[in-house]
Amino acid sequence: MTRPELESQGETEPLDSCDRRILAVIDELHDRDDPIPDDLNERVLFALELEAELDARVAGISRPAGFTLVRGDTELTVGQGDPASITFDCEAVTVMVTPRPVAVQELRLDGWIGPEGGYVVEIRSPEGTRRATTDESGRFVLEGLPHGEMFQLVIRPDEALQREGLPAVVVTPAVRL
Repeated sequence: MTRPELESQGETEPLDSCDRRILAVIDELHDRDDPIPDDLNERVLFALELEAELDARVAGISRPAGFTLVRGDTELTVGQGDPASITFDCEAVTVMVTPRPVAVQELRLDGWIGPEGGYVVEIRSPEGTRRATTDESGRFVLEGLPHGEMFQLVIRPDEALQREGLPAVVVTPAVRL
């Protein structure tokens, strides 16, 4: 049964003080339970840059035990303790990386890409972009990386691998190491 005093209120009526209080409570709940990520701007810029790449493939994460997925698969956090490897896959390329602590708040990232061959590996983080080149077996190392930062890998196979059918660019989801 509806109350007669509320029958005149409709969805086309302007917001009143009760509506504003309800919306304020909802806003507070969102801020507390699901805040906007600090790196949202970087994520959006990366997505826009990715769209500009003509032949980019996005590699998915193979999810071994010991990882924590946060915010609907957008962030992967490597657990503490022994180094854990992360594997990324797409239809043509597999990338495995192992972060290793080398100093306080500093990491070394050992990586392997298959199929074997030459690749340029770019690691993007809020602190900037760094590059490494693989050896012919697909191995690479990136040192001096800050611990706890979001990273994203961009892999560019050499021309010989592209002639064999590999995409010009493969990117990984962002991970926090």
